[in-house]
Amino acid sequence: MQKVLDKKDITVIADKGYYSRVDIKDTLDNGMTALVSKGLAGSQGKGIFNRSLFKFDKSKDVYICPAGNELKHALNSIEKGLELKGYYNPTACSVCLIRSRCTKSKREPRRIRRWVHEGEMEKMQAILKAKKNTMLLRKQTVEHPFGTIKLWMGATHFLTKRFKNVKTEMNLHVLAYNLKRMINIVGVNSLIEAMQA
Repeated sequence: MQKVLDKKDITVIADKGYYSRVDIKDTLDNGMTALVSKGLAGSQGKGIFNRSLFKFDKSKDVYICPAGNELKHALNSIEKGLELKGYYNPTACSVCLIRSRCTKSKREPRRIRRWVHEGEMEKMQAILKAKKNTMLLRKQTVEHPFGTIKLWMGATHFLTKRFKNVKTEMNLHVLAYNLKRMINIVGVNSLIEAMQA
C-alpha cells in the first residue's frame, strides 16, 4: 500500500472483523498507524468474568483480578507463533470468595495470557477510544461503496468462480463505481479531458 501511494505515513482503519494482532503489529512495524476495533473476549459467553475486567499493571508486570488479587507472571509459552506470558495466582484463587464467577475449573486457577506486544494493541485501543468519530468516518468512506456495489450486484453472490476470476469481477465492479463517482464529482467532459492528459 505504501509503495502504491508513495507514502509511508498511512492510517489504516478497519472494523473488528479484521482484528488480527499479527497483522496490526506488521502494519505498525512498517511505519503505518492501525486503528482496528477489538471484539469482546470469549469468556463472557461462558458466564465467567470477561478478561477486560482484569487490569494490567505495567509497572509491576501483574494483572489485578476482579477480587483485587495480583496475578503474577509465572510462565512463557508460544502458541500459534505468538510469544505469550502467563499470569496466575494459585494461592489467591484457592481461597477466593468469587472464584465460581472467575473460572469453571475446580482445581486450576484463572490464568490470563498476554502477548509480548499487547502493549501496542492497548495503545491502539486508547487512540480509538479518544477518537470516537474514527469508526463513523470509516463507515462513511468504506461501507457506502461496498453497499452500493452490493446493490448493483443484486445483493447476490459473484457470478464467477476461482479466486482469479472473482478478483477480476470485483475489480470491474470497483472500476465502474469509481468512474460513476468521478462523473458525479467532475462531470463527463472534465473526466474525459483528465483521462486524455
